[in-house]
Amino acid sequence: MKQSLRLLLGSLLIGATMLPARGMEAPAAPEAAEQEAHSPEAVAPAPTADGSHAMDEAPAHAEAAPDGEGHETAEAPAAAEAPVEGRDTHWSDERRPMPFDVMRSVQFLQDQVARGNVRAIRVQALLLRRFGRTFIEAPAEVWNDERNARAVVLFTFSGGEPDVIEALIREGRLPESQRPLFEGALAYVRNDLQGAAKKLQTVAIDKLEPVLAAQVSLALGQIQQAEHPDTAIGHLAKARLLAPGTLIEEAALRLGAPLVDATGDHAQADRLARRYFDAYRESSYVSNFETRYVAMVVGRVMPDPEGALLSMDAVLDGLPASRRQRLYLAAARRSLVSGNLEFSALAADRAIGLGGLEPGDDARATLYRTAASLGVEGQDASRAVLDRIDRTLLHPEDGKLLEAAYSVLDSMARPALLTEASSKPPETPEQSAVLSRARQALEAASQEMKKSQP
Repeated sequence: MKQSLRLLLGSLLIGATMLPARGMEAPAAPEAAEQEAHSPEAVAPAPTADGSHAMDEAPAHAEAAPDGEGHETAEAPAAAEAPVEGRDTHWSDERRPMPFDVMRSVQFLQDQVARGNVRAIRVQALLLRRFGRTFIEAPAEVWNDERNARAVVLFTFSGGEPDVIEALIREGRLPESQRPLFEGALAYVRNDLQGAAKKLQTVAIDKLEPVLAAQVSLALGQIQQAEHPDTAIGHLAKARLLAPGTLIEEAALRLGAPLVDATGDHAQADRLARRYFDAYRESSYVSNFETRYVAMVVGRVMPDPEGALLSMDAVLDGLPASRRQRLYLAAARRSLVSGNLEFSALAADRAIGLGGLEPGDDARATLYRTAASLGVEGQDASRAVLDRIDRTLLHPEDGKLLEAAYSVLDSMARPALLTEASSKPPETPEQSAVLSRARQALEAASQEMKKSQP
């Protein structure tokens, strides 16, 4: 191994441990899993709308775990080795590391990201910036090595500066036989997704080294998810099979489960989601998947809400109770504002039944359950429960839901007086226009909340 790369990686890792981690959102706020997250930058590694990369910095939700709390630290084996006493280890005396050396370290860091080490995201960005220039300055013969040619493609997909591969293509230093691969990678990170698809679809993926083939498959899956979801599902499945246990599989699962669910194969989507939570529950991008998972479950047509809840139980079974409660509450809230009232009440009940809710979460669960049951439970009883909720424990957006619930109760009181004055029997809850007004009021609150979201 190359001493200069070891020293740099070790120093970057040490420096990264001193960077402050971004704080988590306040507990009183509605969970991140209740927000939409279908933009390209949500799937790492991938280009953002401005051409930068999702891997360049830590997700806003993430927090570096203290050592000893179940997270692996980002110390690569190479970085752990101390310089040998008596041997000159000055940078000038060591040849620069080969591109494939750099990418081995980057891949190690990516695996750390998949295991929840947020500091590894920052270290990777530093490593890519530090060595990007050395790729351009490398002697021409370096690119005759297949490992280095592959490395520059992985470098580009992983968030390295696109100017690097662009310069190498322009100067004709990369193998001409693989030009579509190089140009496809460049187009992808430049956010020219149509151009990237045109180039990458001509690449013989089966002849590529497995990790590179997985990376290209992941890119094609993301590119084709909107217009050709069935094709995208196939590419994402290939990415998972070729790179198990890596950030590539993590991203392929995160993107693939909702796509599979949209085809109507809910059982397979649940299996993918269970695989994600079993293998990547500590990923630095897990809250993004939680968002997608909750949207996936709530978006299903639910002729059998109880069966849907049991399916959710099976997927979340391996998670700690607090994590399950968070997801049940996210599903309850999203179901409430979308009109899936029965499932909302069931999901809130499940969160309450697990016990040990923090006061703010207990207030949320009570609100969601009560608001979802306004047309079923007595008006006086529902109002009494709502009156007991401490508004100071609610996020302002949930405060709007509380107001909507009171509004629905007020509207229910007026038809009740008319019904009492007439001899007609009351309508069943399923037939009642009151429930229709309840849904409209709650959905109106939802629309207001969506407008206020960034």
